[in-house]
Amino acid sequence: EMCIRDSVMILACFVLFVALTLYCEYSLLRHMGHTGRRSPAGVAYIVLTVLLWLAVAGGVAYAFAGGDTAGWFMRAFGIVLVLFLFNGLAKLLFVLFGYIGRRTGRGRAMGITAAVCCTLLGAVLLYGLTVGRSRIRVERVEVASSRLPAGFDGFRVAMFSDVHTGLLLGRDRVLRRMVDIINALDADVVVNCGDIVNYDYRELDGRVLEILSGIRSRDGVYAVLGNHDLGIYIRDTVAYPPQENVRHIVEAQRSLGWTVLRDSSAILVRGGDSIALTGLSFPEELVHRSHERIERELDLSEAYAGLPEKLFGITLSHAPQAWHRIMAAGRGDLTLSGHVHSLQMKLRLGQKWQWSPAAWFYDEWSGPYADGERMLYVNDGIGYAMVPMRIGARPEITLFELRRSDGGDCIGGGIE
Repeated sequence: EMCIRDSVMILACFVLFVALTLYCEYSLLRHMGHTGRRSPAGVAYIVLTVLLWLAVAGGVAYAFAGGDTAGWFMRAFGIVLVLFLFNGLAKLLFVLFGYIGRRTGRGRAMGITAAVCCTLLGAVLLYGLTVGRSRIRVERVEVASSRLPAGFDGFRVAMFSDVHTGLLLGRDRVLRRMVDIINALDADVVVNCGDIVNYDYRELDGRVLEILSGIRSRDGVYAVLGNHDLGIYIRDTVAYPPQENVRHIVEAQRSLGWTVLRDSSAILVRGGDSIALTGLSFPEELVHRSHERIERELDLSEAYAGLPEKLFGITLSHAPQAWHRIMAAGRGDLTLSGHVHSLQMKLRLGQKWQWSPAAWFYDEWSGPYADGERMLYVNDGIGYAMVPMRIGARPEITLFELRRSDGGDCIGGGIE
């Protein structure tokens, strides 16, 4: 089944937005008057509005009727949703400023203000739909730890996450750009923190696998599974059982030479020194409420089996909510996560301050977080969910450089 709580939350927000938009549509039509509605401009306005509403209603009906919501449908419907978002917000602005204008006697000034605000809104959404969703940035982060063995001083880890392949507009071009950037970083190891697909394994077709096979590093590529990789969003679970979906995705990644870590660990060696790389499965507790905190204890014994606590370890966990449980178990010198995407909307000033609606749902949602020498990093991901748009939260590849230290601050770095 779909993730119930997440679906209810999304549906509630959507219904509220629809209700507000319908009110605005009614107010603007009434304000146009009979003459305005019959004019050529009025007719064009009404026709375009009706077509947009029909497209949204048709998309929702198709999804609820059990239509195939993978690939082509969600890419097309995502663009429709962006247009619908602009339509609703723009008309809300006109209704709001129109009301203020009538109350203050400054109708013309408020009309101009509404038009300017709508133009700015359209520019922001257009940027998010084009450059914002496709221009990949590289974050460089230095991680210093007194527990790091000398042989790994300067070790470089390249991270990517949340590709959501089936929703990518210009898929092949974006993936090639991602691979080229990763290879240019000359990393010792590359890690993928989950959600390689959006719905099911069919997204990893021959073309995608051919492109992803180009990723290079000295110590290989390691991956974990995210919630979207588990097949829990598939509508036709008879034709595509979740367990079979997972099997196909794991096999596809292994065919690339990647190591898929499912509550298991690998040892990386440099001379006589070693560090551990551990991958956690997506927490079962979060499968049907992926935006909430983990309340129960996580059984991490299998994942870290046989690893001495003195061994420096990197942990891959798609869900950042697992970080506190990882630290409580005495593990995770460096924990790498994805999942959040900053909800594809982020405000950022300088290198330090940032904010996103994701902060309402997550304690840790983007970038670095430190607890002593232990560190969590939440990568903003490559792809997107629902709508093909990113505003201020550009796609991200992160390069970590490990440094041996005598203690102190464990985070440094910048953006390019």
